[in-house]
Amino acid sequence: MDVAKSVPAAMLTPDRPPPEDYYQNNCRVLINFVLQRYAHLLNNTEQHMLEQFLRLSDDGQRLFARLLTRKPLLRIDQIEYAEVTELAAALEELSTAGLIELNPPVAALEVLDLLRKAELHAEVKNLPGSYRKFDLQLAWLDGWSEAQLRLCAQKSVNWLRVARREVWDLVQLLYFGSRRHDWSSFVMRDLGMVVYEPVAMHTHQFADRAALQQALRFQRLGDLSLRLDEHASLADALTAELIPVVTDRFLRRRRARTLMRIARWHERNESWDAAVQIYQQVEQHPARERLVRVLHKQGDQQGVEKWLQTISNAPLCEEEAQFVQRFGRRQAGYQPPTTVIEIDQAEPNIEEQALNLLLTPGAWGVHAENTLFKTLTGLIYWPAIFADIPGAFTNPFQSGPNDLFDDDFVDARAELIERLEQHLADDDHLASHLRTIVAEKQGRANALVYWPLLDSVTLDDLLEAVPLGDIRKLCAYMLRNLAQRRAGLPDLFIAYGKHEYELVEVKGPNDQLQPGQRVWLKHLQRLGIPARVVKLKLAAQKLS
Repeated sequence: MDVAKSVPAAMLTPDRPPPEDYYQNNCRVLINFVLQRYAHLLNNTEQHMLEQFLRLSDDGQRLFARLLTRKPLLRIDQIEYAEVTELAAALEELSTAGLIELNPPVAALEVLDLLRKAELHAEVKNLPGSYRKFDLQLAWLDGWSEAQLRLCAQKSVNWLRVARREVWDLVQLLYFGSRRHDWSSFVMRDLGMVVYEPVAMHTHQFADRAALQQALRFQRLGDLSLRLDEHASLADALTAELIPVVTDRFLRRRRARTLMRIARWHERNESWDAAVQIYQQVEQHPARERLVRVLHKQGDQQGVEKWLQTISNAPLCEEEAQFVQRFGRRQAGYQPPTTVIEIDQAEPNIEEQALNLLLTPGAWGVHAENTLFKTLTGLIYWPAIFADIPGAFTNPFQSGPNDLFDDDFVDARAELIERLEQHLADDDHLASHLRTIVAEKQGRANALVYWPLLDSVTLDDLLEAVPLGDIRKLCAYMLRNLAQRRAGLPDLFIAYGKHEYELVEVKGPNDQLQPGQRVWLKHLQRLGIPARVVKLKLAAQKLS
């Protein structure tokens, strides 16, 4: 098992420049990490480029580390870094090493974007000074071929780009594991803006180059699906690429998300048949619900009944089961306890308005929504969340394991969680454990913990208001259902006295419960957690 502890970070000071070797060292850490762990996934060209970086002089490494964080195409006269002592020599070194391209042939519009308005005016005579930059660019495009345009532009500017940018994108993916993080993650950590839990790091889930290539392919398909409004012709091609079923669970989720995005695009554009075909290929909620709604819009009642029966026979989740109960039937399914409060007018923040109306003398409350019990879950199960499980942590910038929201998260840690829960079955142990975790881990990144909540409401306040038994059973339920239940909790937490509290979902005059909220309210009832809906109703509606 390939495991390495995260490297201690050099702290930065906000009002002082970083050390001269700061960005260089970050780049070296990342590249060495990838070469040590993932060399078997790299082809010869990729490995050669990484090794070329490590052979560079300090100036070359420092400049290249900076270029990796910049836009793809850069004006050379806009490159200036205090830590690079000989810029011209560093540029030549990078070019010779094949890591950058100087004045590469690129699309005309990319070059024109580099030119300033005055530079565009200089080559196109007899145009009004009031012309916008866009108008001047059009004049250039109308006058020259692409090759002529680039030659003309070089009278004013020279440019560069990082060679084979896709290699460095691949390196970032291997190091960070996803595009939620990039080079700025180093800076945020080293400024102390984010403090991460020290973890043991493992290699990624990519078994071989083919698996990596497939992951990159799905990433590109996902990116393209975001541009359907610009390029509608992409829809059919992307669908054809995504229809074959994949076995890898990570790629299954990515495939489902992208297909759902394409199907929703078809639905918005009233391409009903295409939407129907795609929704049938997705095995995750809410694809089948959307399918039924589209069939209903088409007037295909037979299709609606068929799919409602299919869902009823084997619902994928509780939201699907409730959808079957409620579709086309007002007031069907679970109806949570509801209190109607008449108001003269709805304020912009209806949750705060409801909170003020519900508070009684001596009571206190907070608009916590999903943060309160999710935070308590993160605190209680901190040892399990950051346990050393193979493949759980693959870079030092993770606020939770890679499988935190997977269905088998608990199964992979079953013994550890069982021991922890047995120990915390005693109320004194649970209260002590919570206080210890808050004291020792204060401010550290945990995907479930929202630390600002504990700045406004102390842990002791919560422990006085909520019986430990309620905390225990609700957090145990949430941990085992994070994939579906990490959102949808009621808006307000109100404490009326010792062990006297309630959760309140607030709905404005025209609001309705969402399926996930209805499911949560049903589970809160099963768990014996006091919860209700408060509906704010305009007094004028009473007269209608």
